[in-house]
Amino acid sequence: MTSSSRGTKARTSLIGAAGRIVSEKGIGGVRIREIAAEAGVSPAAVLYHYPETDDLMLDVHRAAVDEYVEARRAEQQQSFDPRHRLVSAVIAGVPPYANPATIRQLYEMHGLARRSPAHADLMASLWKREHSQYVTVIEDGIRLGYFSPNRKPAEVARMLLSMEDGLVLHLVSDNKYLTADKVIETFLHFAEDALQCPGLIRLSRRLTKALNEAMENED
Repeated sequence: MTSSSRGTKARTSLIGAAGRIVSEKGIGGVRIREIAAEAGVSPAAVLYHYPETDDLMLDVHRAAVDEYVEARRAEQQQSFDPRHRLVSAVIAGVPPYANPATIRQLYEMHGLARRSPAHADLMASLWKREHSQYVTVIEDGIRLGYFSPNRKPAEVARMLLSMEDGLVLHLVSDNKYLTADKVIETFLHFAEDALQCPGLIRLSRRLTKALNEAMENED
């Protein structure tokens, strides 16, 4: 293994360790000693690879964005049917069907974006990539005759993404009036109307049932 690859492996380990701390304790819980203990290295090793904690947090944010977007993209690739792809993407963005730790990391990073242009750029990138996924599936649904929205695909995608962000924020903030299934169904009620496509909620119930059974079998 070259020194470059060893350095990459060490940084990846530190990014994972810091990400776990962010998801469990929040941004305020991130300290060099805690990161070192979580990664199983010395504080000096953390500082060697990341002299500035802000640079480590930026890499944690970047990794969370990539993981979240790629997980949703992978779920969409399981089917050619735009209805199935839309519902799968929605479910893949809602914990526990989405990785809860990744979701918590993303929402923790919101605060950093207010004072860091680099973090703000990552949040904008996340929005752009998610928006693009929605636009693509909506356009495919129109082309195949499944969707008949009264607005342009980009406008519908913006509305869907805005609703999704708000609902998931309440869910991860432990809003006692929301569950994962309520978030999904609330979103899809709106999507059915916006896209003139009944049956999305029925499809989501079938998919979440299969996912719940799979998770129970893993336990």
